[in-house]
Amino acid sequence: MLKTLIGGIAVGLANIIPGVSGGTMMVVLGLFNRVMSSISGIFTKDNPNRLDDIKFLATVLIGALIGLVVFANVLEWCFGNYPTQTMFGFVGMVAFSIPSLVRSEMKEDERLNAKIPSSKKALSVLGFVLGCVIIFGMMLIAPEEKELVITSFPALDFVYLLKMVLIGFVAGFAMFIPGVSGSMCLLILGEYYLFKSLLANVTSFDLQILIPLAFMGVGILLGIVASSKITGYCLKHFHNITIYFILGLVIASSIVLIPLDATYDMMTIISCFITMLVGGIIVVMLEKLA
Repeated sequence: MLKTLIGGIAVGLANIIPGVSGGTMMVVLGLFNRVMSSISGIFTKDNPNRLDDIKFLATVLIGALIGLVVFANVLEWCFGNYPTQTMFGFVGMVAFSIPSLVRSEMKEDERLNAKIPSSKKALSVLGFVLGCVIIFGMMLIAPEEKELVITSFPALDFVYLLKMVLIGFVAGFAMFIPGVSGSMCLLILGEYYLFKSLLANVTSFDLQILIPLAFMGVGILLGIVASSKITGYCLKHFHNITIYFILGLVIASSIVLIPLDATYDMMTIISCFITMLVGGIIVVMLEKLA
């Protein structure tokens, strides 16, 4: 139980960092298959282990919540003091995760290549292009966020709460896509800083913070269920195309996260380069651990 809780905390830490995949962290910690089977087991009609599955998932979720809240406060400080350097740290995490994704997933892809006709290989390339187009499209239509640290939250109304469900759905859905970060998706959509600031202030127990987070939690649960079903099906039946699609998402994400509107001097460039390397080293260390 304690090991599962600690694993959940690590998954929560990963999910609050744009560029670090919560799904990858679950694989590293040996939780991914158990989480997938537990979710499936809950919705299986005749499952004698349903209670154990619920307890396991509850433990992981509680740990993830702890990790999210704790590290959200760390990121509040980072964005408040070193926003550009922090973003380049995320860029490094995404960029350095690409070789790992290629090595781990393309091995299976190469094994299947002999059975894949040329027409399907062409579709795989289209899958890669589609992944890139989706990320760049999200960046173009995303509303610009002015505040890196939000202290004044929107008033509670139907539209706002519905948006929180959708934000949660995106974050939860991305959790089971290898190499894709839910926080990175929210960053591109322009909702990451709201998500982070809500989590950082949850200990105030203000209803204006707790209620939106509760609706976000509903969306996360819906996203996890949908993602676990869809991702599993696509990787099983359309592995080649799915992997190229994911690769397109990851490569495009490493580009759009670069803060082009920041002011750069020599010290900023050097510090950004260092934080980018630190982000990359963290990913490489996780890969070695795996």
